Amino acid sequence: MMKPLDDFGRELDASFSVEKSRDGFDLVVESRGGSNRRLKVGWNSDYAPAMEQHLSRMGKLGMTLQGLQVASTVAMKLPKSERAVTLDHFPFPIVLSKVRNFQELRYSIGRASAAFGRSESGSGGNRTKRMRLRVHWPAALGISAEGIERLLGQTLDPILNSELPTYEPDKLEENARIVIARIRAEAKDKNVLPPSGQKSAVTTSSLITRFVRDPNVIAWVLHKASGRCEVCDKPAPFFREDGEPYLEVHHICPLSEGGPDTTDNTAACCPNCHRMLHHGKNRNGLRLKAITKIPRLIDYLASAKNV
Repeated sequence: MMKPLDDFGRELDASFSVEKSRDGFDLVVESRGGSNRRLKVGWNSDYAPAMEQHLSRMGKLGMTLQGLQVASTVAMKLPKSERAVTLDHFPFPIVLSKVRNFQELRYSIGRASAAFGRSESGSGGNRTKRMRLRVHWPAALGISAEGIERLLGQTLDPILNSELPTYEPDKLEENARIVIARIRAEAKDKNVLPPSGQKSAVTTSSLITRFVRDPNVIAWVLHKASGRCEVCDKPAPFFREDGEPYLEVHHICPLSEGGPDTTDNTAACCPNCHRMLHHGKNRNGLRLKAITKIPRLIDYLASAKNV
């Protein structure tokens, strides 16, 4: 259970949690209560702005709202089918990246919450019940529930601008999945520009020396490849558990030789081409072929020799 930060870094009084599911996760937003009209006290007093913020951030990451359930104490005694609610102006599934007014969506959720369990006279009704939002997001398969909570609970800038470079392979892959989801959501409305990357990748040492890599570069290159090896043009040999085509991102001029961690020095490759680029007898010829074939690539090795 945690509380989110708004886009200015202020903590909102609105507890929430995440539970993983087969094709995404459930976002559980705790109810508001313990307050009255004169004194705005009690718990989860920022329920409404937090709900709106969650919906907006999920839209930025390309998530789809599959359904909605009331999860109040009374509702939890009912069968699952009877907990589900429908929204008046937003039919499910809701592709959140296409929603233009998240306030109106939040109002619709509030009306559905208030109508659930309302008396026959039509009076009463609570717009701020405990709610369970069923979210479809294949990238969630590679991210822990705690990781998704951190993602939805942080300020907006890390989601929109960049995930921090890292030397940890698992964290790099997790961040890249997050950025791919964001890029695809943005690409529906506009051309996504390549990230700046790192002109000089740093290293970190423990028992093993690793380069710190930028997940934005990986995500953008994989997005541009669209599931095909950029070297041999063959489709990815298999799909990951989350449905993503399996390709590997190769640095044309190795980081160990001073190559930058940027999109003009990286290509998405099938495992076979990737191994040939590293260990093949004709690896230099294959490297030059890739540079000629892929317009964005720069021959940083040749540039270094001419300095």
